[in-house]
Amino acid sequence: MSAVNWKQLIVQLVLVKQALSEVDTKKLWYFRLPRIAASEETLRRVEAHLGESLDPQYREFLLHADGWPTFYQVVDLFGSGDLLGGGAALRGAEMLSYVEDVALAASGLRREDLLPIAVSASDLDLFVMLTKSSTIPGTVIWFAGSEVDRFPNFSEYFLAMTDYNREEVNYFLQS
Repeated sequence: MSAVNWKQLIVQLVLVKQALSEVDTKKLWYFRLPRIAASEETLRRVEAHLGESLDPQYREFLLHADGWPTFYQVVDLFGSGDLLGGGAALRGAEMLSYVEDVALAASGLRREDLLPIAVSASDLDLFVMLTKSSTIPGTVIWFAGSEVDRFPNFSEYFLAMTDYNREEVNYFLQS
């Protein structure tokens, strides 16, 4: 796996979100910066709490940005505090409980293999990462009732969300 330049990817998304803030004249979405990086010690506590190590790409991201409120529209990307059971994790766990067994079966997933990593504050959007116990660890899946999209790893998910934010900019420019 090639190294991901998280500093560059984070700055790209900050610039896209800044452009979105400028064209969103009705202020439909909040513009928030990512949180300050998590420490190694904090991530070790997260991993002890979860009972397994974090996906390497997600872990590396957290060492650069400890989560990102309003990462995409009203979706908050979890940081260490959330992964320790606080904040958005409660909503993530609730939303995961609403994903029907038939939707999981259609996606070939087991609920116990899913770690919520992002959730909408007011919508059905839930993003989960498959844990090491799954057949495809590190995969990120977007649910909104049923599966919306699937990303092979965290960096591809991050890049896709950057593109979705760019689409929002284009939408506002065309309106």
